[in-house]
Formats: sequence, structure tokens, C-alpha cells
Amino acid sequence: MHRPAAPRPSILLPLATVLMALGVLLIAPPAWADKPARPTTRPVDRHFIRKVDQSTVAKDKNTVIESRVDVSRDVKEINDGKAKKGSESGTMTWSINGRTYGAHDNGTLFPIRGSGLHELNRSAFKALGVYNKFKDTPRAREILDKMGISPGDRQAALKAHKAG
Repeated sequence: MHRPAAPRPSILLPLATVLMALGVLLIAPPAWADKPARPTTRPVDRHFIRKVDQSTVAKDKNTVIESRVDVSRDVKEINDGKAKKGSESGTMTWSINGRTYGAHDNGTLFPIRGSGLHELNRSAFKALGVYNKFKDTPRAREILDKMGISPGDRQAALKAHKAG
């Protein structure tokens, strides 16, 4: 007596399902990515190394950006939902391309830390303004002496100035 052969399971349906799922994973942004509620905008000029001068407002903590950093790309990728959203001390943060930015309530970004960013205290930030105007010259050293800027703060400012 001959038994009918059992139907062979088709591999096509599971294969198609797997390929479709992979396609969605490759195209879709990562699950942790999130678009900002309102579009973000680039940091203000005081955060760009070459824009700092002696009249720039210095805060207790100041992070400045090297000119080599593609800030426009970072902003676009944050707005496209490609950055990792976080929070530090009640401030919304966005991490992208090795850098972390905070966002003010109006959507303006400010640099916090990362590649191409320099964290300066108030004194080092003021010294940066002097170096940007006078370079590393005897005149700059004379001004920094009168301002009472410590060697460590001078070194941090000069490092940022040279990285420009």
C-alpha cells in the first residue's frame, strides 16, 4: 500500500518573513533614537572657539567647539532622529558622532562633552578670548598675569586655541 507523501514545508514563506524583518531593521532608525519635540538649532557663537573674544560672556562651565567639527551635520542628524536621547541634571541631551549636546527649552543646542569639544572653566574661557586676540605672545602673557589666570587654566585655554 502506498502512502501519500507528506507535504514538504516551504522555506519560502519563513525566508521572506526574515528578509522583510531584516529590511525593516536596516532602514528604520534604532529603537533608542527619538526625534526632538521641536527642531533643534546650532549652538550660539560663544560655543565656537574662534568666536570667543574678551567680551564674550563667561559662565562657570563653558564648552567650546573646534572648527573641524561638522556641527550642521550633528544638528541635522539630531533632528532626523539619529541621536541618542538622554537627560542630565534635568536637561535633555542628544548624543551623536561622539559628542553630547544639551538642548535649551527653545531648541538651541549647547555642547557638553566629546570629540572636538573643550570643557573650560570661567577663567580658562576668559584666557581663550585673550589668546584668540593676541595669540601665544608676551602681550597675552602680560594680560593673563594681570587677570591672575592660573597656569592650568592658561594651558587649557591654549590647548583649545591651538585646536581652534
